[in-house]
Amino acid sequence: MAEPRTSVAGRYGFAGLLKNSQILERWVGVELETGRRVVLAALDPTRLTTLDSACGVKHRHLTALLEVVRDVDPTSLPSGRPLAPGFGIAVAEYVPGTTLHAELQRGGMNPSKAVAWVLRLADALQALHSAGGVHAALSPRSVVAVPSGRAIAPVLSQLVAPAIGSYCPPERLKGAVETASDDVWALHATLYTALTRQASFSAPTRDALLKQMLSGRPKPLSAFGIDEPALQEIIDRGLAYEKRVRVTELAELVVALDGWERDPSAMPPKRQVPPRPATRSLMALVGATGIGKERDDGIVVDGTTLPDDEGSELSPRPAPPSGAGSIPPPPVAPAEPSSPAASSGTSRPFAAPAPGPAVAPPAPLAARISVNPFERKRSVWPLVLIAAVAGGGGVYLAVAPDAPPPVPVPASVAPAATPKAPPVQRPKLSPDETRDACVTSYYDPGAFEPGQHFAFLCGDGDFREQAAELERLVRTKAPGSDAGTARGVDARNDSATRSSELEWYELPAAAIIRRACCEGVSPVILPETPGWCEQMQTVVRRIADDSGKAGDLAPDARSFEKAVSCLFANRVLHIYPYEKPPSEANRQAFQQFLSRAAISEARR
Repeated sequence: MAEPRTSVAGRYGFAGLLKNSQILERWVGVELETGRRVVLAALDPTRLTTLDSACGVKHRHLTALLEVVRDVDPTSLPSGRPLAPGFGIAVAEYVPGTTLHAELQRGGMNPSKAVAWVLRLADALQALHSAGGVHAALSPRSVVAVPSGRAIAPVLSQLVAPAIGSYCPPERLKGAVETASDDVWALHATLYTALTRQASFSAPTRDALLKQMLSGRPKPLSAFGIDEPALQEIIDRGLAYEKRVRVTELAELVVALDGWERDPSAMPPKRQVPPRPATRSLMALVGATGIGKERDDGIVVDGTTLPDDEGSELSPRPAPPSGAGSIPPPPVAPAEPSSPAASSGTSRPFAAPAPGPAVAPPAPLAARISVNPFERKRSVWPLVLIAAVAGGGGVYLAVAPDAPPPVPVPASVAPAATPKAPPVQRPKLSPDETRDACVTSYYDPGAFEPGQHFAFLCGDGDFREQAAELERLVRTKAPGSDAGTARGVDARNDSATRSSELEWYELPAAAIIRRACCEGVSPVILPETPGWCEQMQTVVRRIADDSGKAGDLAPDARSFEKAVSCLFANRVLHIYPYEKPPSEANRQAFQQFLSRAAISEARR
């Protein structure tokens, strides 16, 4: 394998081959302009057509498909050989990490977690399907269970893993073009594997796999000690051989799994099945695989032949010594073979390239700053300060031509030591002052009266009263005014004077502040409610706990809103003062609060 002499489309450099690249070329690259890692795959024209619509689709549980390149220079490929007519290169975001396939080698999932993950994957597929795209290679190998640099699992990767036979419906194995219903089959099969740690079907050849699918359903969940009749029915409906009786719509699967989450004992509703068509022979059902043989569809029939590690064969090359984000010039060939580099005895991880344009080493990978308000941010203030100081010094040197040149100091004369200025002594805050400053940092300047104390927020008792008291102290800004007015009793009943518009979200917001600003505080206390709804105390505590971790709070926020909706559905509302369910304005206000919270924590 030789290192490519040029970059794909002038934008993507080579970094290493993927270990599971057995049928089609797949490798890891780097976007030269941004430094982010990507995965590139050589695909046939039919697959490229289904990927055109998927370009640009973004979802928190889906890696983005970046580009489809049809005019490919052979010198940009690791093989160095031209692609077959009509073939091209698809480029997608690359997120390394531990796959679901690898995680299941260590142990299976409980049904609740498996269903929750499948619902998240279904949400990502819905975004893909709505744009007219198809994933067509969903399996536990394409699901990143422990992603690196992503806030929340699972992440559905694209192009990294090939399509696996048991996760493809029969019509796909016979050579049909990829469709959205293929992804629905794959979701059912992935759910089965997550529960049982086994593939629903397994055979060494395509025909044998088709015959196995025709002969019956997968081994029941009860054989693995899983007593879930409703889940068994859902899986049976999704893995039926005949397409007319199979669940092929993503929305139908989501409704069934959502119903199981609400009541695992309730069976999914009966379905209207179209009438059976005219009788067909076994050869007509199983043996019609001629179309599939004519097309290199990239399906790996026997998934056990793939390596367990889906990573890259080569480690990324070390970052160049030049500045971050810059692309160094191509290396110059040595004039004499006896140069120190040639005699050092070290060898490159790639074969020496043929004469031609040299590929610049990839820029160092830069960490991305998330714009998701629910995602915890890293502290960036020290980096901003250093950059500002360095940039200011450079500007001064550039615009001060009248400054005298520096006088060289003789080697024998040591420079005089400059006395250091004494460090500025900042007044030490008391514990109460530290707490109050912490609380006010979560709000805009001027949100509270000067000298306001917040000891009540750290005490024990009914947390509803603590959250309400905190909101009563927030000052409301009049439109067009810089000054705030204290929010008194008369203002509480006037919705126009509410300063934060949090409403229900006052509870999690106050819980986050309490966790961060009250040292050694006990968990929040909220009254228990009757019925099957998740307890508000549990949800609010979870949000407060997770706010201190490096993760995404969006799932917790959705759980909170789901618990509130449940209270409205069961008319258990007399214990809370909020009259309406959370609105879009409330959600936006909570997102703004979390953005301020991330800045507050970064400054501290």
